[in-house]
Amino acid sequence: MAATISSTDVHKIQRHNVGNTDMITDLPEGILLHILSLLPTKDAVRTSILANKWRHLWTYLTAFHFRTGLDESRHQNPKNTANSLLDLVGRLLHKSNCVERLRVQIFKTMIDTDKVTSLISSAAKRRVQCLELSLGHPNDNFVLPHSFSTFESLNELRLGLKFTLHVPNGIRFPNLKKLVVSNVTFSNENSFQQLLSGCSDLQELDLRNCYWENIMHINVAISTLRKLRIHFDLFSANYVHDMTLKIDAVNLLCLSCTCNLAIEFIPVNLTSVVIALIDLGYDDPPNKPYAAQCAFDLLSGLSNVKSLKLYNNTLECLYHSKDTIHLLPIFHNLTILEVFSGNPENPNEVLMDILQKTPKLEVLEIPGVVLNYLDGDYLNSVPCCFKSSLSRLCLLNFYGNEYEIQFLTFILQNAPYLVEIKIHCSRQLFADTEKLTNVCNQLEDVGLESCFIKFLHSYYEDSDCESDSNDESDEDEAANSGILPAAEAL
Repeated sequence: MAATISSTDVHKIQRHNVGNTDMITDLPEGILLHILSLLPTKDAVRTSILANKWRHLWTYLTAFHFRTGLDESRHQNPKNTANSLLDLVGRLLHKSNCVERLRVQIFKTMIDTDKVTSLISSAAKRRVQCLELSLGHPNDNFVLPHSFSTFESLNELRLGLKFTLHVPNGIRFPNLKKLVVSNVTFSNENSFQQLLSGCSDLQELDLRNCYWENIMHINVAISTLRKLRIHFDLFSANYVHDMTLKIDAVNLLCLSCTCNLAIEFIPVNLTSVVIALIDLGYDDPPNKPYAAQCAFDLLSGLSNVKSLKLYNNTLECLYHSKDTIHLLPIFHNLTILEVFSGNPENPNEVLMDILQKTPKLEVLEIPGVVLNYLDGDYLNSVPCCFKSSLSRLCLLNFYGNEYEIQFLTFILQNAPYLVEIKIHCSRQLFADTEKLTNVCNQLEDVGLESCFIKFLHSYYEDSDCESDSNDESDEDEAANSGILPAAEAL
């Protein structure tokens, strides 16, 4: 757990320098550096005022996170503050040979782009391994410097540049393994393609909420790529124009697509993908057949996937091509299928059709039971995976209604290899002990001896709790105003 040092603590330590500070200062340098590594960067820098031995000690750390923004600069010129922070980082890189990971985040402020270019050049000379730059202003332009071509130590690059980005011909990233690009406006198609073509050994690519108004076609053709994540804001007005995104990655293992269907995916050579998440935006587009075809084509290109997550938007799109769902390929290797749906009526009708294409499915997670599950057509055409391979079922949003019990009874009677059913009950059902007991008894009467049925609290309630507990600590918030005065001697 990271420790923090408040300004009050610093003053107390200064006043009792002969006592506690001397005792800590006498510790071996390796231990002192370990202590500093547990602090946020802003607090590690502030220790430079404790004693002479501490003055430059923080510069020997291997990881730094510098962050500033308008909130802390209400009484200062924000551009001056931002540029002063870039100067500090430049001096740190000039002095230290130890920096391995460097994060610089400057929010809502125009900056001197020459200082950014100089910082990148210094990071290359000091052999930084992981570099994250989240900075810039939409009114600025920035040319990615050729110094990246000599940046042989760099294996992870995160560009959150809010500039209009120009990528020159011939730029190279010789040993880059992971590239994350977010909130970037590319000047044209050539800039984006030059960025990718310079990554000859890239294994992970993450595109998040970039702005594509200057681009109509994207071609992600990287033979070394293993993971690809594409996340475009589903409701952003920046994606109202049609755009094609071709994915040609013969060794790709993991694919995650969350985006608006104004983007048409063209899958090429994706037979190696084993894990996929598909969430294609759907907001009642005027051309429903086009939206359906986009979803159909992408899903058809993932015929060898082993684990698949489908969201309501995607199934809603496929619903408008339900007459051609039978043309989907057989997913011979699919063993895990998870479905997330807010409005289950139409999507779940499509789901039952998709299940007919999954002969080896072992794990199925569905959002809930709707009445159309119990239509005669579905009951008369049991998916073959139910009878041959399905071993685990997870059901969300269970209310204990009669038709839900009928569906589970149907599953228990037609899935002889089931070993576990997890039922996430609604809050109302859990509060009604008598009804819950009655449901348990009914399922026990038809249950398999080998199948364990477990009743749990609402899946979404649990997920919310987990999300809150996993939120990144905000201790290193935009409060670096204390860094600059404390580091003046650097």
